[in-house]
Amino acid sequence: MSRKILIAIVNSALLSLLAFTQSAPTVLEKAAQAMGATDLKSIQYSGSGYNFAVGQSVNPTAPWPRFNVKSYTRTINFDTASSREELLRTQGENPPRGGGGQPLIGEQRQILLVSGNYAWNLVGNNAVPAQAAAEERQLQIWLTPQGFIKAALKHKASATPRTAGGKRVTVVSFTVHNKFQVSGIINAENLVERVETAIEHPLLGSLPIVTTYSDYKDFSGIKFPTRIVQRQGGHPALEITIAQVQPNATADFAVPDNVRQAPAPTVRVETQKLAEGVWYLTGGSHHSVAVEFKDYVVVIEGPLNEARSLAVMDEVKKAVPNKPIRYLVNTHHHFDHAGGIRAYAARGVTIITHQINRPYYQKVLRGLKLVKILSLTDKYVLTDGMRLLELYHVKGNTHNDGIIMAYLPKEKLLIEADVFTPPAAGAPPPSTPNPFSVNLHENIERLKLAVEQIAPLHGRLVPMAELLKAIGKAG
Repeated sequence: MSRKILIAIVNSALLSLLAFTQSAPTVLEKAAQAMGATDLKSIQYSGSGYNFAVGQSVNPTAPWPRFNVKSYTRTINFDTASSREELLRTQGENPPRGGGGQPLIGEQRQILLVSGNYAWNLVGNNAVPAQAAAEERQLQIWLTPQGFIKAALKHKASATPRTAGGKRVTVVSFTVHNKFQVSGIINAENLVERVETAIEHPLLGSLPIVTTYSDYKDFSGIKFPTRIVQRQGGHPALEITIAQVQPNATADFAVPDNVRQAPAPTVRVETQKLAEGVWYLTGGSHHSVAVEFKDYVVVIEGPLNEARSLAVMDEVKKAVPNKPIRYLVNTHHHFDHAGGIRAYAARGVTIITHQINRPYYQKVLRGLKLVKILSLTDKYVLTDGMRLLELYHVKGNTHNDGIIMAYLPKEKLLIEADVFTPPAAGAPPPSTPNPFSVNLHENIERLKLAVEQIAPLHGRLVPMAELLKAIGKAG
């Protein structure tokens, strides 16, 4: 083949590809017409299936814990970027394995809303601000089939031909909110089959979200999938079979005054001295404990995110100004309890965790220059000859296969996360003892620990008697 002919073929192919890429509006208009999105202002769809507690797996390689969703209804107003999602859930795994609020006793109703830049939850008749969730909830609107088409048209998407599974499809890509890269597949029938994006994540760096749509049916002139599966971080997060769809349903979600007037979320750390050289760092939903040694400080737990970690580090520096934080004890890998460890690792702090987490943290923290991980199986002791801090694996606890508790024998103080969260002061004990708490007590007995006080990493400082009361062993 001559060089001129080859150049002509290449140029022709490039022109064809350019023409196809520039035809994105045509591709999207056909999809909008086929799916009934053109004049669609709002939509409501309902069904049943499962949802999953993202980031709460029983170990780093397991899927997220599953809950049964007896009923699921989502109502979206595309014009106002508003959504109401309502679920009625029951416990899905027996015995419970992993976190996410397990075990769930009876039925649980969740109502999650977003309107523009405001997000809130309905708990009974009370609107509870959930501003941290606003961005992702609004993003989820544009990951729905019709929402994807509307967002793609608005944000000047590109379109590229591709062959997938032997079939010709079109890949449509755009950026929403000047931040999220969204890509979707439109098939030969002009239906949205798959939508992908990713959100920032404090532990992982980036959390991929992939939603697939299948088994489309006609609902009052709207084509909508009867099967929705969303995966986050590679594992299922939502699996719903759709039974009913109502186009242009009533979807007016007024933002409650208390939500509109709620101050922006701030990081607050309160320091309580528990003993000489021991501080309880509270002030939010998740706590930490700082323990002073001769030449350094150990922090137990780096939860939530970098902002929380930096605030805790500042409080530690105030309490112990001349000693570095050398170790961070990570009780378990759940996202809410490990979200802040990246900040410590980036500053050269050695992460102490269970052996089961070591490969996982090496993988998710590999972008940092140097990550120091010290792992244990059953027990690890830190001492300077004067102070003793004992770390133990909480064996047989199905909340997490590698969960660790900390014990200060001189102070007779136990520090633990998730396996026992005390109820509010004066509240009656649960009617059914939490199996995670029962197992905690079994481990305390097995190890013969002389515990007088417990500093939970949720809730409040309590005497050992509160644990005994909660599991029905009070004298």
